[in-house]
Amino acid sequence: MADYEAVKVPLDPTPAQERMFRMYAGAARFAYNAALAHMKEQLDERKAQIEAGVAKKDLVKIDNNVVKLGYWWRANRDTLAPWWPEVASQVFNCAFDNLGHASANFLKSLSGKRQGGPVGFPKFKPRAAAKAFAFSTITIPDAHGVKLPRIGRVHTLRNVERLVAGRATKTTTIRCEAGRWYASILCETPTPTPPVNTKPEVWVVFGLDEYIALSDGTRLTNPRPYRHALADLRKASRDLSRKTHGSARYMDQQRKVARIHKRVKALRDNALHAASKQLAEHYGVIHVQRIHLARGMRHHVLAQPLADAAFAEFTRQLTYKTARTGASMHMHEPMTVEQHVDAMALAQRLATGPLPDA
Repeated sequence: MADYEAVKVPLDPTPAQERMFRMYAGAARFAYNAALAHMKEQLDERKAQIEAGVAKKDLVKIDNNVVKLGYWWRANRDTLAPWWPEVASQVFNCAFDNLGHASANFLKSLSGKRQGGPVGFPKFKPRAAAKAFAFSTITIPDAHGVKLPRIGRVHTLRNVERLVAGRATKTTTIRCEAGRWYASILCETPTPTPPVNTKPEVWVVFGLDEYIALSDGTRLTNPRPYRHALADLRKASRDLSRKTHGSARYMDQQRKVARIHKRVKALRDNALHAASKQLAEHYGVIHVQRIHLARGMRHHVLAQPLADAAFAEFTRQLTYKTARTGASMHMHEPMTVEQHVDAMALAQRLATGPLPDA
């Protein structure tokens, strides 16, 4: 059995390649929306047939996967998009695959087979949506380059050979974030046999005053990147509101706001990875006492620091990192926000035994 790991590489495309990136992203969005409109037409037709009493075996079949949508696209692409030969076919197929997964997640959510919160029906992608498209196959010609179908070799700002490390590549997604293009390469990684971990046991408690409190007295501080960037973000947002929507100055200011958000995300991700790696490497048994986030997010004071801390993302990272180091991770039922006010005291009390009201 194999695991999958995504490698994110910043790209340095030429002006001509960047124009092709934008064209491919628009083509992927168009194909996704056209296929979704076709699916909705079939659903409306099927609903009318059911109301008319048509037998179940005679109802129209819904094109809700990449194979059926591919057949429909090849039969209608000359009418819908006469420019389709200018775009690699993989871009359309990946867009249909994304729509198929979105439709499947919606159906699984309705039937209760999918974990997590409820998932709605797929929505149309507006022009303001993130510019992204995907390829099913790429090649890596050298250490600082990726070769994309119909586009050619694109220079990378990091050593992609070292990051991929000879692993088989699957889907590659090209995405624009804050005016810069990135390639997210999905790599197939053989599942390693985790070593026997005999390191100490620890309780982890999410606090409101500090980032994370450990039962052995260690405190992992919260960098709070969003709070520190809030003054710059407010000023940039005010400047954006004064610009004419759609103008060149509006677009420039919009990129400035996006860069602030991107820096906040980068600082938060760096802190999360450092904290989760430290726990996974230094402890053998990790008990995570979760906090009742839904209640805390309704509080007008606690909502911002809780969202800035990203406890859910930290838990996700800790889950797969402990699997690699052989540590065992135990998730405990969430407590109320009030019980997490003094996280260090709570962690030390949990280490001696569960609380009576936990």
